[in-house]
Amino acid sequence: MTGARVGRWGPAIAAAAVGLALATAVLGYFNFGAVLSAMRPIGPGGFVVSVVAQLILFIPLGLAWWLVSATGVEKAGVFIWGRLLREAAADVLPFSQVGSVLIAVRAAVLGGVTTADATGSCVIDITCEIVAQLLYTVFGVVLLAARLGLDFGQSTLLTSLMVGLAIAAGLVGLFVAAQQRGLGAIERLIERRLPSFAHQGAGISEAVERAYRRHLRLGAGVVVHLFAWFGSAVGTWLILDFIGHRMSFLSVAAIESLLFAVRNAAFMAPSGLGVQEGAYALIGPLFGLPAEAALALSLLKRARDLVVGLPLILGWQFIEFRHSLRRVGQ
Repeated sequence: MTGARVGRWGPAIAAAAVGLALATAVLGYFNFGAVLSAMRPIGPGGFVVSVVAQLILFIPLGLAWWLVSATGVEKAGVFIWGRLLREAAADVLPFSQVGSVLIAVRAAVLGGVTTADATGSCVIDITCEIVAQLLYTVFGVVLLAARLGLDFGQSTLLTSLMVGLAIAAGLVGLFVAAQQRGLGAIERLIERRLPSFAHQGAGISEAVERAYRRHLRLGAGVVVHLFAWFGSAVGTWLILDFIGHRMSFLSVAAIESLLFAVRNAAFMAPSGLGVQEGAYALIGPLFGLPAEAALALSLLKRARDLVVGLPLILGWQFIEFRHSLRRVGQ
């Protein structure tokens, strides 16, 4: 491995190592044996059901991306495939969120979508997803407040969550404003930093502007993403039911909404290593889920993500290999 490659992968490897150490420490604190015992009841059949439920979830996620693009319905499958790869890369590879997004865009381009539309629509889709997640987190905070029976000003945790929501809302507003008003600056940055990519800058800006003029599709994208966020809680509810910890769906959705808020806040941790385990151990008991069961849930979700993600990454590599061979043969 060359020095340049070590430098490029060094931070990601270091972050993954720290996250793995943290996850191991959390699991050790709550007893590995107890966590493994809590996982055992799911059985092979229950695990397969959880995998299928996860795969189904990517249909609305891919359609949400397609909705904000400028392509016809015949390309909807391409966006579903790209969204699958984006999640697989984030779950399996030591990439940042940016790295997984680039893989999704690449998959859409290989599927026949123009680079400008794939990139611009992906930016808009991420915006819709963030807005939907913000609404989802508000739902979780309100349910947590009701669960604890406290006013927002009487709990340090709730106060921290509210401050975090306010900051997140402000950042989302700035992100949207930058897309609508800062496109010229982005084009100039691309021209200066990525001259070989400069000819795409205007096309990407046009794709973003076009998406913001299609208000109905923008709104539909947010709604579909919100549906998908709650859909992800269905998969979690199923896993908990299989391991003998049946809970109300609203409680499960609240746990998931707060978990993903914490994971996204710690976006530098590859796959949320350590962060996810710590968040489950903290949030689960607040809704009546024992920490050992919450950690069992975390490990089962990681196993599910690997079973889904590894074949997808291998399939993507095979497609890239075939594409490279075709280019060499031309």
